[in-house]
Amino acid sequence: MSRKNKILEFIKDENYTPMTMKDIMALLFVPKEHKKELEYILNSLEEEGKIYKNHKNRYFSSESAGFIKGVFNSKSRGYGFVVTEDEEKFYVYPEDTKGAYNKDTVLIKISRRFHSSDRCDEAKIIKIISHSDKPIVGKFEDSGNFGFVVPDFKDFGCDIYISKKNTAGAKNGQKVLVKITKWPEDNSNPEGVIEEILGFEGEKDVDIKSVLFNHSITDEFSKKVILSALSFGDRVYEEELESREDFRDNLIFTIDGDDSKDFDDAVEIKEIENGYRLGVHIADVSYYVSENSALDIEAMNRGTSVYLPGYVCPMLPKQLSNGICSLNPGVDRLTLSVIMDFDSDSNLNSYRICESVINSKYRMTYKNVSKILEKDEKLCKEYEEILPSIMTMSELSGKLKSKRMEKGSIDFNFPETKIVTDESGKPTDIYKYQPDKSHSIIEEFMLMANVCVAQEMFWNEVPSVYRIHENPSKEKLSDFSRFIGYMGYTLKGRKDNPHPKAFADILKKIKGTKNELLISKVMLRSLMKAKYCENCLGHFGLGFNHYCHFTSPIRRYPDLVVHRVLKEHLKYGLDEKRERFLSKFVIKASKASSFAEVRAMEAQRDAEDMKKAEFMKGKIGKTYDVIITSVTSFAIFAETDFGVEGMISYRDLEDDYYEFDEKSLSAVGKHTGKRYSIGDVIRIKVKRANPALGEIDYIPESDDNE
Repeated sequence: MSRKNKILEFIKDENYTPMTMKDIMALLFVPKEHKKELEYILNSLEEEGKIYKNHKNRYFSSESAGFIKGVFNSKSRGYGFVVTEDEEKFYVYPEDTKGAYNKDTVLIKISRRFHSSDRCDEAKIIKIISHSDKPIVGKFEDSGNFGFVVPDFKDFGCDIYISKKNTAGAKNGQKVLVKITKWPEDNSNPEGVIEEILGFEGEKDVDIKSVLFNHSITDEFSKKVILSALSFGDRVYEEELESREDFRDNLIFTIDGDDSKDFDDAVEIKEIENGYRLGVHIADVSYYVSENSALDIEAMNRGTSVYLPGYVCPMLPKQLSNGICSLNPGVDRLTLSVIMDFDSDSNLNSYRICESVINSKYRMTYKNVSKILEKDEKLCKEYEEILPSIMTMSELSGKLKSKRMEKGSIDFNFPETKIVTDESGKPTDIYKYQPDKSHSIIEEFMLMANVCVAQEMFWNEVPSVYRIHENPSKEKLSDFSRFIGYMGYTLKGRKDNPHPKAFADILKKIKGTKNELLISKVMLRSLMKAKYCENCLGHFGLGFNHYCHFTSPIRRYPDLVVHRVLKEHLKYGLDEKRERFLSKFVIKASKASSFAEVRAMEAQRDAEDMKKAEFMKGKIGKTYDVIITSVTSFAIFAETDFGVEGMISYRDLEDDYYEFDEKSLSAVGKHTGKRYSIGDVIRIKVKRANPALGEIDYIPESDDNE
C-alpha cells in the first residue's frame, strides 16, 4: 500500500478523531525530514475531495463528515445543481454556492432530502476543490486599454477581464474562445487570455461552432488522423475479401433520410418456406479503425457524431464516414452481417453473424419508401426491382413491432422537430414530423440485429458494451403511481417492480385523451435514462433482456467496440489475457460513451434552442395556438404546433396571482381558481426571442396590455 493510501486509510478509520498535521506526524512517527512529503499528500487528498481541512486546520475524511464530491452547474439566477459521480443531482440555493463557478468541482453537504421524483434533494457547497479548466466561448468587448469577454453561457455568472496583451487581436463584437488564467479570491472578475477568434455573430457557422466549443466538442481533425483516413483510399480490393461471405449479387439497399451522407446499414429480405430471411449488413468500420490507432483514440474521445441544425460534427473523418466505410450504392463495401430467419409469425428461429462484402443496389429515402408503400405509381415503376422486397419488409417489420408492443415495449411516440436551414445557416422553416412505416422498417430490423449480437456476446461470455435501461427506482415508481392515481389510473402488477407492459398499458389508455401529454411526460421522468454498461442488465423500455448498440459504427463508438470484439470472438476466440484486458476496456469505453452521448445531446439541445429563437425573432408580435407542455413553480412552458417551445412567466398572467399546484402540476389563480395544466391549448403572442440565450417568451394574447 502506498503512503498516500496509508494516510487516507488512517484518516478514514472509525477510531480516528480530527487532528492537525502536527498531530498526524506525531501519531504516525513521521520524521521531520518527511514533513513536506506529508504536507503534499494531505494537500493532494484534499484536492481530490477525499479529506477536508476545517477552519482549525484539522483533517477528517469527507465521507465520515457526510460530504460528497460533485460538479457544480450554475444558473443565471444564482442557484445551481451539483451532479455527483453516481449521477445524483442536488439543488443549491444562491446563498449556498460559496462563490463556485460553473463546472467547478466541489464538496457538498446534503441539507434536505425529498422523497419525490419531481424534486431534487438540496445541498450546500462546503468547499471548492478545483475550478474548471475548460475554455469559455463569449463575445469580446473592447474597452481601449483592456477588454472583457461576455460568456455565451450566461449561467457562468460574470464577465472575464482580458488585458491588452492577451486579446490576440480580437475585434469588438467578435466571438472568441478564452482560457481563464486567474480566478478571483474576492468579488473581482476572473482574468483570461483569448486563445482563438471564431468570428463575428451572424457569420456562417459561428453560432454552431460556439455551441460546440461550449460543450468541448471539436469539428476539426488533426493532420495525423486525416492522413490515417486517407491511407485507405476509396475502394475495396479483392485481397481484402478473403474469408468474407460474398453478398455482392444480392438485392441489398439502404434506407435513410434525404440529407444523409453516411450509410451505416443496408438491408435485404427473402421469403423462405414458412417465413422470412432478413439480412442486416453493417459497415465494417473496425476493419479501418484498428484498436489504439490514432483514428481509434480520436473516435473514443469524440464518442459519437453530433448532429446540429444544418451541421454535422462527425466522429470519424469524412474520408471514412462518407467514403470507404459508407455503404454507398454501386460500390463494394466491407460489412459485418447478421442473417436472421423468422417464422411466419415473426418469431426468431435462428441467426448467424459473419464478415462479409456487399454492393448496395439502391440508395432509398424514407420519403420514397413511404410513397411506394402508399402505391405511388411512378415510384413503384421506377423501383420495380425492389418493390417486392419493400412490401415484404413492411410486412415483417409490422409483425415485429406488434409482437414487441404486445410484450410491453414502451413507445411514447412523441413527434420529432425538423429545423431547416439555408446555405448561410439561417433557419428558414421548422416543422414536426411523425416517423412512419418506412422508419419503422429500419427501426425494427436494427433492433433485432442489436438483440442477436447482444445475445451472442452474453451467452458466450465475451466482454462487451451493452445498452441498458434499468428498472425505475422504488421512489420514482411510488411517485408515478400516486400521480396517475390522482388522475384516475392504476399501474398494474407489482408496485415495487412492475413489468414494462404496465407502463405500455397506461399509454394505450390515455391515447387521444386530454391528459395524454401530461401523463406521458410524467411517466418519461419516472423512468431511468438509458446508458452504456459493461454488464448486460437488459433494456426496460424496449422490453429486451439482452441489448446492445451494433448498427451505427460510423457515428457511435460503442458500436465500433462491439464490432471489434465480436469479430475477434468469431474469428479467433479470446484467450485469458485478452479477456482480462477487454473486460477492463469495455468499462472505460462504456463510461466514455455514456458521457459523450449526454454531451452531444446537450449540444444538440442548445443549438436547436438557438436556431428556434433565431427563427421566432422574426415572429415577434405574431399570435399562435400553443399546447402547454410543462408547468413549474416559476413559469408555464408551451409549444407551437410546429415544435417551438416558449416560456410564459407568471408575472405576465395579469388576470390573477398564480401559484404552482405540485400535486396536479398546474398553475392555479389564487382568486379566480383559473387553472393552467399540461395539455391545455391557449392562444399566445410572441413577446421576445433571444438567439444568444436560446430563450423565447410568450404572453397570453388576452393579457397583453401593451
